Amino acid sequence: MTLILNNDEIQQALGVKDCLELMEEAYRELAVSQAVNRPTSHSYLAHSLPEATYSFKSVDGGVRKFGVLALRVTSDVVQNKGTGDMVRLEKLPLAGRGQFLGLVQLFSVETGELLAIMPDGIIQQTRVGVTSALGARALARDNSELLGLIGTGGQAQAHFRFLTAVRPIKRVKIFSPNSEHRKAFAARMERETGVPAEPVDNAREAVKNCDVVCTATNSSRPVMKAAWLEPGMHYNAIREFEMDEAAFEKSDVVAIHTRFGGIQHYLPPGLDQDLPGVRREKPRDWSRFPEIQDLLVGKSPGRASENQITFFLNNVGTGVQFAAMGYCAYRAARQKGLGKEIPTDWFLQDIKP
Repeated sequence: MTLILNNDEIQQALGVKDCLELMEEAYRELAVSQAVNRPTSHSYLAHSLPEATYSFKSVDGGVRKFGVLALRVTSDVVQNKGTGDMVRLEKLPLAGRGQFLGLVQLFSVETGELLAIMPDGIIQQTRVGVTSALGARALARDNSELLGLIGTGGQAQAHFRFLTAVRPIKRVKIFSPNSEHRKAFAARMERETGVPAEPVDNAREAVKNCDVVCTATNSSRPVMKAAWLEPGMHYNAIREFEMDEAAFEKSDVVAIHTRFGGIQHYLPPGLDQDLPGVRREKPRDWSRFPEIQDLLVGKSPGRASENQITFFLNNVGTGVQFAAMGYCAYRAARQKGLGKEIPTDWFLQDIKP
């Protein structure tokens, strides 16, 4: 039988401890060549709305120890929007009754069968937050108590939840351009986690005197200045678009999620310029930075002193993350009796593909 899960069921299934443990295990498997990734691929077509583009994204990866491979796909309409000094890339809820389409399909590497189909929303937010938390556990000071968080969306929510789980955070300062959003976000996260949260009026105040700083936005421009980083801080960014380039030089220790970059962009032939919403990463030599699995298995050193500034750039997503979090959700859902089952035969055939 193939298991069908919705986001509410996935939220029930994904425990903080299990997510951290299984994601770390996946990276350790990756370090010894027992996991596989395929580069993220984006295909684009013009859209009828102004400053908007249709975007189809796919990425896959598998972990032999878990016995699964995950394929994540999204079918989106994206649009450039200005908010204050930020230019944000927003996904438009045009499917169904104001909704989005993104799926994770989980396959058995033993039989090739389709084990599960689930929406990617909670898994997407979780896999980024968990990876950032593992980076913080490897690089942030053990006694880190004050977190500065820029962003109030789904990614910020996941990062609040997981960063406060790996360090003894006693207070979180929150900033986003919308004052009502940051007030509501701070109140909601404080209720959920029990960690006091304080909305602040600007990004500079959110960063000042913090032990850990995290930018978790969908901004196409830097949302903080590297000059604000202070001795002993750990900085986490989830996209290179939102970071100040000077953070590389300002930091004493830099690590990245993956050297496995090279997102593939496919636009219609003959297009003279990029469509709106197509964001290309800056060409870089990622090979000079250690990856998250290098830190976790001790291949690369982490923080060497209390005064060092450390920087973890969660630069590009990988399929292994979806395999780990998809497996985590699938395993827990089976144990808890969550989801609905449909016949696997619906997806099978007697013709060789």
